[in-house]
Amino acid sequence: MGNESSKIIKQYVGNEVNSAITTLLDADNAKQVAKSADTIAKVFGSSTALFEKETSDFEEKLISSFQKNLSLLIQKTWVEKEDADLKEQVLYKLAEFCKAVSKAKWTNAYTELLQIIGDVVYLMFGAQTKTDDFLEFAFAIDPEFGIFWFYIQNLPKTSEWENDKCRVVMLLGMYFLANY
Repeated sequence: MGNESSKIIKQYVGNEVNSAITTLLDADNAKQVAKSADTIAKVFGSSTALFEKETSDFEEKLISSFQKNLSLLIQKTWVEKEDADLKEQVLYKLAEFCKAVSKAKWTNAYTELLQIIGDVVYLMFGAQTKTDDFLEFAFAIDPEFGIFWFYIQNLPKTSEWENDKCRVVMLLGMYFLANY
């Protein structure tokens, strides 16, 4: 990451959030993971602790909101003719993903979520998402989206985490998209 990128990240991602992302990725302690996720969720617009004090229907409502909002976002996104098939594939993958995670198979669905998010962001912004300066662009157009993209880019491409940690990490990304 270039010096200019580092400046931009420091401008938008405070030390508390950067530390929370690091803790979330490195911690094995469930309380630390939940607390870090809540710190990041506040930047994503949450006014309450989502993960430290989950309600019994939190997960179900979030998955439903995520699927509805992301489906709408995908459907409303204009794409080039050559990307029309990708758009339909992503809608299908999204529906299948939400079915899978509603059965609590989080570790099995981790890479699928990252693929869906990557494809949706590609559909929204095109080939620019593949460039080195896309993160800077993301911060410039919408600082919250930039922080979300920074979070997603810091996630490992595959996960060896236990189901509960994987669940929190994934729900956090889903929370942003459910409310975007």
